[in-house]
Amino acid sequence: MPAWVRLIAVALLAGGGGLLTGCVIHPSGTCGPSCDDIEVAAQIDLSSHRLAALRSIAARKYLSDHEQIYLVNAILHGGVGGEHANALITLINNPVCEAETRKYIAQRLRFVTYSSERRRISEALVRADSANPGPAGAEPRDRDDDAEWSESPPSDGARARP
Repeated sequence: MPAWVRLIAVALLAGGGGLLTGCVIHPSGTCGPSCDDIEVAAQIDLSSHRLAALRSIAARKYLSDHEQIYLVNAILHGGVGGEHANALITLINNPVCEAETRKYIAQRLRFVTYSSERRRISEALVRADSANPGPAGAEPRDRDDDAEWSESPPSDGARARP
C-alpha cells in the first residue's frame, strides 16, 4: 500500500469517522443529493461567491440531517462574518432545519468570539426554537445565552453592596 494511502487512512481515523473534503469536515453517514453541491460550493475561491452558493443551498426544502450538518461546517469554515451569519440564518429559518442542527450550530458558536454576527445567529436560534421546540420530552437545547442579554452584564463596581 502506498504511503499516501496510509496517510489518508490515518487522517480519516483521526477525524472521528468524518471525511476531510476540501478542508471542510464531512460528517460520516449517508450523503444526500446536496452533498456534492455543498462540496463544490465550499471550494469556490472567492468568499462572497462561496457563501452566496452555500446560502442558496441553505434555502433548499429537501436537506437531510447529514446535509444540514455538512452545510454548517462549510459555512463556518474560515470564521463568522456577515455573509456567514446570513447563510446560517437562512438555514435556521428554513422549515427543514432540524432541532439537532440548531443544537449543533449553538455548540459551534461557543468557539466564536462574541460579535454582532454571533448575536444575530443566537437570536435566530432562540426564535426558531420557540417556534419549533422539537419532539415532546426532548432534552432542553444546549444553546448560546448571548441572545438573552438585553445589555452588558454589570461590572463589579455597579453591584449593590450589602
